Amino acid sequence: MEKILNEAMLKGVNDIYISPTKEEKYVIKFHVNGKLKISKYVENTNVQRLIASIKYRAHMDIAEKRRPQIGRFIFGKIWIRVSTVGDFLNRETVVLRFIYTNQQQQNWVDDGQFKQLRAAIPNSGLFVIAGPTGSGKTSTLYRLLNNIAAEKLVLTIEDPVEIQQHQFIQLQVNTSAQMDYDALIKVALRHRPEVLLVGEIRDTATAKATIRAALSGHLVFSTVHAMSARDVVLRLLDLGIKSEQLKLALGGVVYQRLITTISGTQAALIDYLSEGLIKRIIAGESVEKFSNMWRETLQYALKHNIISKAVYETYKAI
Repeated sequence: MEKILNEAMLKGVNDIYISPTKEEKYVIKFHVNGKLKISKYVENTNVQRLIASIKYRAHMDIAEKRRPQIGRFIFGKIWIRVSTVGDFLNRETVVLRFIYTNQQQQNWVDDGQFKQLRAAIPNSGLFVIAGPTGSGKTSTLYRLLNNIAAEKLVLTIEDPVEIQQHQFIQLQVNTSAQMDYDALIKVALRHRPEVLLVGEIRDTATAKATIRAALSGHLVFSTVHAMSARDVVLRLLDLGIKSEQLKLALGGVVYQRLITTISGTQAALIDYLSEGLIKRIIAGESVEKFSNMWRETLQYALKHNIISKAVYETYKAI
């Protein structure tokens, strides 16, 4: 196990996938720089020992091979989050997510975008970043919070804590101890933080608690699963937030993706919704899925040979 993990760390792998094939073998794949690459094939008997070792380290039930399980363990200075589930043939699939707590250098398609983002942060209200898993949302949020923490008390609520920061108060969700997002938001507000990070708005209870915190004068950051910045607003409305509350509370919305550059690295690309666009969407007006910022940044990157024509076409069309 250690040999595989060390190899993955050296390559800057984001995820390791261990899954069965048609033969009596398993395949191990590395997800790095937005691409999934086969590392090796392993015989079934060997992979069972590997999976058992991983589950033992992650404090999971080794005997349970069918039901979903989650766990995590630390390897060196890196947290590894583990997820397992068995298929209909009772063969386990394992996913290991590498959480680099030292915050790797974040690249941007256009460095000016982060400066614009930092300037757009309101004094109070809710600021949301959306994007798929692995799109760099947490890195962006923590970089923004690092700029704020020198002068203000920052408290975070996450599931799990992905990047350890001594200058923040960091709380972790623990549903088995009745410490979900909703409960921890109530606890957090008693600490009187000036800035609050709610790791993810997943349900109506969390959405309403987050909005209440934003309306009470706090600056609140969070993430939402949505396919665009526009869809974040629609998602919050779907979760039962009243239009008038959302108009008052929502101070900014960002959609972020990591795209592959010509040099082979991953760079952040964002789309930002201004307050005016947010209010138009809440009012039910028809608004394009992506703003001019998204299109213009892609055009800039193509013109300056930062991205390929193929990448440009892919992200222009999403």
